Amino acid sequence: MKTHLRQLLSVLLVSAACATAADTPPPKPGSTAPAATTPKEKAVPSKPGGTTMDVRAFLINTKWSWRNVRAGVPDRECVFMADGTFRHPNFVAKFTVKDPHTVVLTRKGGKAVLTFDAEFQNFEALDFNQVRITGSRL
Repeated sequence: MKTHLRQLLSVLLVSAACATAADTPPPKPGSTAPAATTPKEKAVPSKPGGTTMDVRAFLINTKWSWRNVRAGVPDRECVFMADGTFRHPNFVAKFTVKDPHTVVLTRKGGKAVLTFDAEFQNFEALDFNQVRITGSRL
């Protein structure tokens, strides 16, 4: 009787293992199995390369503060989006990288020009109403 139970248990274990394997698609040829942990996000470089495309990619992967110097209000967090928009809590504008240190924001009502420092840690701008704006990388 014990032998019979062992055989039955062995058959059940093999069946369960086969069923589990059948639910998992086979790996594609030349591919490796997925990592058990998710790879960490790629670190954003401290500053972009020298082309406008490098600057655009860099800006999309960083967050910035926006301070209206005259208004004396708290800094606002802003982001450059992959769809070509610049998002501020109070407005959205299209952005264009004019050269490796200059970005133009365009929206209904005008343009704002952001000029970044050599290390891409800060910028200064004249906003849509010609008000001085400062910003820094978060």
